[in-house]
Amino acid sequence: GARWCVVEGDCLDVMRGMPDRSVPHVITDPPYGIQDAPIQGQGRTGKRAGAVNDWHPVSEWDGAIDARWVEECGRVGKVVAWFGHWRKRAEVEAAMGYIAIRCEIVWAKDCHVGPPCPAAMADERIWVFSDSGIEPQHFETTVWNEPIIPTWARREHKNEKPLRLMQRLVAWLSSPDDLILDPFCGSGTTGVAALRLGRRCILIEKDARYAALARERMTAEEQGSTLQARRAGQMPLLGGG
Repeated sequence: GARWCVVEGDCLDVMRGMPDRSVPHVITDPPYGIQDAPIQGQGRTGKRAGAVNDWHPVSEWDGAIDARWVEECGRVGKVVAWFGHWRKRAEVEAAMGYIAIRCEIVWAKDCHVGPPCPAAMADERIWVFSDSGIEPQHFETTVWNEPIIPTWARREHKNEKPLRLMQRLVAWLSSPDDLILDPFCGSGTTGVAALRLGRRCILIEKDARYAALARERMTAEEQGSTLQARRAGQMPLLGGG
């Protein structure tokens, strides 16, 4: 059967049609700074990105997260890995529901590959949540040094995650043939990492341009090629390696 699919649509609509605890692993990097809806009970103003709020100086991270995203991921997923800024942990943890946080990974972005990163953007958190019956292998706080894709390099998405980082996360949290859901798949890096490591995946993307891009990348990966090679008309590599 199919090892992957890309669903074009609103992740809330898609996930609401999925049963509780139906996905072993949710791995996702949600968009920040674009939502109006505040997470209730956390002192948020609910103002648009760029507006002064009641917690800290204005930045890309200050826009409120739609709590429904968090709640649905916590409902359908047995293990949820969620990317975010350290300032957002209380909000995300409060909205995740009845699965608890098990560990926090600090992704140090190693910005020496280009212009210096602003201090506030030099690292990012990956919070791993799970229900009481499912535990990741390790629970200690972990620092992962993985360079970002520099701004001068070829990017398919403005916030594209490094493939090596996503492979490391997929390998750490899951086992071969496990199913992984990414409700905000962007250019599909989570899916590429999943296929490369023998996992199955469901990718959801609201933007038609990125949904098409993710399908193109996944098709290339499934054929043993890459997006760039496929676009250049190169034949896929066959055999080992």
